[in-house]
Amino acid sequence: MLPDFNRLRLFFHVHRAGSASAAAAELHVTQSAVSQALAKLEQELGAQLFVRRHRKLVPTSAGTRLFGVVAPFVEALGGGLAEIHRAQHELSGVLRVGAPVEFGAHRLPATLAAFRAAHPGVSFELVLGPPSRLLPRLDDGRLDLAFVDVFEASPAAHRGGLEVVEVLEEQLVLVAARAYEARVLAGSRALVRIGAASFVEYQPAAPAIRSWFRHHFGRLPPRLDLALVVESVQAVIAAIRHGMGMGVVPSHTVAAELDAGRLVVVGTRRRAITSRVSLVRVLDKVPSRAEKALVRALRHDAASMSAGRP
Repeated sequence: MLPDFNRLRLFFHVHRAGSASAAAAELHVTQSAVSQALAKLEQELGAQLFVRRHRKLVPTSAGTRLFGVVAPFVEALGGGLAEIHRAQHELSGVLRVGAPVEFGAHRLPATLAAFRAAHPGVSFELVLGPPSRLLPRLDDGRLDLAFVDVFEASPAAHRGGLEVVEVLEEQLVLVAARAYEARVLAGSRALVRIGAASFVEYQPAAPAIRSWFRHHFGRLPPRLDLALVVESVQAVIAAIRHGMGMGVVPSHTVAAELDAGRLVVVGTRRRAITSRVSLVRVLDKVPSRAEKALVRALRHDAASMSAGRP
């Protein structure tokens, strides 16, 4: 028959403190309760566990052997119970988040860093890419949530089972280097003239350029000449600045270039196209506490994010 666990726990604290009175104070019990428990434990084991030397309890060989058995369990139990308590009251785990390249590389890390500072038990896996890469990962459970770009002029395909929450909106403009605009467009804003230009895009399918044409003209030119495809806003701007072609970018990213006259906006009488960044989650997936808290933080930060993406 195994000894009572409470008596073993009292023995552990007495052995570690070297004193019945010190153990009693640590456990918030009386010294007599500790002494009685030790006496009962020695009776159950049929062995003396301590001898008194100079007002201190010194373990016998039996006491030393028993401590070697009891200590790992008591210490592991204390750590395990503390971990269970933290799991119930603190956020923990890995959150897998998807995002567009520029948004995920420049805007999202600030929010994730602030969230981790408040909840150090949470870590992140961040996957960057277009919706065509992120949404399948969301569908099959490889991502917990994702941000995706939705262009105003290209209606998003309905995807059953997903919750889509708009978190920010930004204005997109078609821009060109001043010298390129003068040489290729010569001030014209006709579909045939703009459509004959070269373009710099983020993806081979050219969703941004196609959305711009549909929005401003209701149709596409017969052929789009893509001079460069690169999934980076800053790289697109640099290529436009060097005269490779025109491109669609968030207006705030080229404000200084426009003010300085190095770039010009190629627009029509229609208002500028907008892009909405939406947060997407699987509806039938039960979110963790950490995921719920992150979504709240992301929505809270949406106002500052809407200032634009670098």
